[in-house]
Amino acid sequence: MKKALIVTAFARFVKSFLTNDILILQSMGYEVHCAANIHHAGAECMDEYFKEMNVVFHQIDFSSSKPISKETYISYREMKKLFNEIQFDVVHCHTPIAGAIARMAGKKQRKQGCKMLYTTHGFYFHKYSSKKTWLIFHTIEDFMSKYTDAMITINHEDYKNAKDMHCKNVYYIPGVGVDTKKFKDVDIDRKAYRKKIGIRDEELLVLAVGELSHRKNHQIVVKALAEANISNAVFMICGNAMTSANTKIELEELADKLGVDLRLMGLRDDIPQICNCADVGVMPSTREGLGLSGIEMLAAGLPVVASRVHGIVDYISDGVDGYLCDPYNEHEFASAIKELSSEDIRSSMKENCRKYAEKFDKKFSYNKMRDIYEELLS
Repeated sequence: MKKALIVTAFARFVKSFLTNDILILQSMGYEVHCAANIHHAGAECMDEYFKEMNVVFHQIDFSSSKPISKETYISYREMKKLFNEIQFDVVHCHTPIAGAIARMAGKKQRKQGCKMLYTTHGFYFHKYSSKKTWLIFHTIEDFMSKYTDAMITINHEDYKNAKDMHCKNVYYIPGVGVDTKKFKDVDIDRKAYRKKIGIRDEELLVLAVGELSHRKNHQIVVKALAEANISNAVFMICGNAMTSANTKIELEELADKLGVDLRLMGLRDDIPQICNCADVGVMPSTREGLGLSGIEMLAAGLPVVASRVHGIVDYISDGVDGYLCDPYNEHEFASAIKELSSEDIRSSMKENCRKYAEKFDKKFSYNKMRDIYEELLS
């Protein structure tokens, strides 16, 4: 049987973003393997997930934040060992460090006919990056593109940058796809559900969905809410700290200092319901390949105040389905959130939000990814 290997730094990433890839490859007759690090917060369910999906899992001690480190050397040796034991027909890499390690370790396999694919879920460099960040990460990605048979991008800025690299086959897909129907057709008693999650009728619920990290930049929203001085505002974040518990502590201390009502909800399985209970969505990331949670909030009819960076600009349009702000400017975020504290303005954007989200529905992503696999692997 033909064998395919999916490579990513953290195992949970597979369940969150790569299930369609697995299903497509299996439907094409591949035995699917996965190489990732399963030892991280939120991965407790992954052993069962891999069993249910009939995926062969290989533990690799990847780091997602230390490109030059002992962990990188160890994971490179582990990948070499895996490639010596199993000949794959296709290796599909995700996430920058794990993707680079796999492509370097798999050069021999590629010479023997293995196709090496790389999906960037957001280059670490973009037009608002510092010169240092651009130089370092653009150089790495450009070099690694020499050992890549196809590069797949999920936003238009990355697609343009990838086209200027060495890989001959560059594709754009609209992310991994959102089940827009799941967020649009939510049948709940909104008042009762708000009460269930601790939100009163008169409170303005400002919602962010995603991991607690410095890149997600939630502190700018805390500062903005303090400046906007909306007395009934509540800032709710659904997500866990993935790399450092300090992020959670820093946010709590900042909110306490500025008098902002912050609710940290952790990982939730009722995000569609919570989106339909919220009033304003926020996505203040300093870098975001696309940002599925932003599209999910739009699908629920929720206008989003977001950073004017990277993939976010592919689906947020000023005054149409939300507002775009400088990610380092709390004044812009404060002004936009205050604007959306008006129920009339929010209501006027609701249909636009759902319309924009439809472009990123999972059916488009699935079909596009299947076309790419069939073109490259036929």
